[in-house]
Amino acid sequence: MDLFCFASATLTNVWAGIGAGLWAVAETSPTDMKARITKSKRMQVGAAGLLFCNETHAFTTPFLVYSQPDPERVVTDVWAAPHRQISSESAKANWPLLKGVGAGGVSAALNITGTTVFVPKEVTANDWTLILESLAEV
Repeated sequence: MDLFCFASATLTNVWAGIGAGLWAVAETSPTDMKARITKSKRMQVGAAGLLFCNETHAFTTPFLVYSQPDPERVVTDVWAAPHRQISSESAKANWPLLKGVGAGGVSAALNITGTTVFVPKEVTANDWTLILESLAEV
């Protein structure tokens, strides 16, 4: 299964995205934005996602995609809240998909930032189950 990972600068922004029920990626150079738009077409309804907070260096909030990315929409009115987090160090120690992560760390391993936004990471159903057990709320 494909796992799409997205980074947030702050925990406050994670809360805001959760409260709004949507996520947006930061604007960047025109060349990078064009690439992001192209790559965003890979993210289909039903895909799995995971947020990473740069401020706390922790994963939080697994989610399922309920709508296609809208490359024309500029989000200005977003930015409520994750109750659970797992540090990147704990994730590396406990999630098989991060065992042996080398240069670039978890950001590179899960395509969280920069030009790898909207590039999925292939994960097993067991990997997704561990993520949900670590972070999901019932």
